[in-house]
Amino acid sequence: MKTIWAATAIALATTVGAVSANAAVKVDGVPLMQTAPANGVPLLINGAGTVDLGGKMAAAVYLPQNTTSASDIMTMPGAKSIRLTALSNMSAVSFAKALEAGVKKGTSAAQYASFKPAMDAFSKQLASVKQIPKGETVEMLFEPANGIVLMGPGAHIIPGTGNAELYQAMLRMLPAGVLSSAAVQKQNVS
Repeated sequence: MKTIWAATAIALATTVGAVSANAAVKVDGVPLMQTAPANGVPLLINGAGTVDLGGKMAAAVYLPQNTTSASDIMTMPGAKSIRLTALSNMSAVSFAKALEAGVKKGTSAAQYASFKPAMDAFSKQLASVKQIPKGETVEMLFEPANGIVLMGPGAHIIPGTGNAELYQAMLRMLPAGVLSSAAVQKQNVS
């Protein structure tokens, strides 16, 4: 498990801080990578756009293969990634509250209660960051064997928590164009 976290941290550090040569997709002037590594497996950008989660962020969803089907996005096996890049300095606590509100809005009370321990862990980790600087990325990587790995600015990583249902709730709170966009998918490099 430590190897997985180390590999994920190294992948994040090498890809998030620098603009990649394969960053042809831009959201509000922010270049987004066309592929994102998930423990050595490249995920393809499936959709991108701007979201407001406690502040404006450039958002992208990465999947093992492109699809325009919402049900395929939710049930596709393998790793998935949501990457959110701050468009200006923003409060990490505000981001955590917006993330929690979005998940809560899209789930039943009973389902949300089962997600609460994971959401509390995310909030605690984000509160320790205090601020998400402009241009920094927060990634929520779902790995079937590990749950959701939250990677924040710098080296802030929270080990896998949550499950596929929580990740689906996070995906549901994103606009349709962020989940899937044929125009964004056309820019993927073969």
